[in-house]
Amino acid sequence: MKEVWASFRLAFSMYSIFPARQIKKTRRNMKYILIFVPLVGAIIGFILKQWQVISPYLIDKDLLGAVVCAMLPIFLSGGAFLDGFFRTVDALSSHQPREVKLEILRDSHSGYFAIIICVCYFFLIVGLWSEMPLDSWPVLAYGFILSRALYGLSIECFPHSQESKCSLYVGKGKSRGIVIAFMIAYIVISVVGMLVCDIQVAIPCLVGALLAFLYYCYVAFHHFGGITEDIACFFVQVCEIMMPLVVLLTSIATRLDIAGEL
Repeated sequence: MKEVWASFRLAFSMYSIFPARQIKKTRRNMKYILIFVPLVGAIIGFILKQWQVISPYLIDKDLLGAVVCAMLPIFLSGGAFLDGFFRTVDALSSHQPREVKLEILRDSHSGYFAIIICVCYFFLIVGLWSEMPLDSWPVLAYGFILSRALYGLSIECFPHSQESKCSLYVGKGKSRGIVIAFMIAYIVISVVGMLVCDIQVAIPCLVGALLAFLYYCYVAFHHFGGITEDIACFFVQVCEIMMPLVVLLTSIATRLDIAGEL
């Protein structure tokens, strides 16, 4: 029980802005940390759904509401995944051999490729949320749980290309099986929750998550020979932009079909 409590505190101190007393980051203390990472996504999704309810009464312009939707996940997660996203983008943009790319992942500095992609990323995510139909928000709220559950599952199941922080998360024997079982449970809950909310929105949302995960696998194994903490963080950011992107494109295509019939 002590190990579970330590993992809970570390998960919220490392993956959210919520206050949690810092403790030593050892393999024993971090054995169950991934179990609690999707809970941060659940909190983000819950707050996003509340914002859906109150935002029409607070603001008149869609743009400000979209900025809040884009910033909420980053703010509440403390930007936990952005650093890895920056480094992975830098490594991919270098077009260097695998060994050099892995070295770039270890570099704490951000290159200009990362800055350019970051600016484009935020413009795109704000644009997507500004055009997103309100009835799609509850489905997308589950996406923050799904992306983090897939993140945890990949860390436990995929080979690692080099020793990194996430290597401490991978337990052995029974503890590893428990973490994997929780990740699968989170994925099932997310998928079922999406389908119950709105199946027409859920399907493109899940397609977006699948495309992001397949791209993650390609990047990890083709470019780096396995995953690291940074590459797994890269996946979370890609997943959380692919889901609303595919949902919005599907919504636009549906509206065009209806307009064409009229």
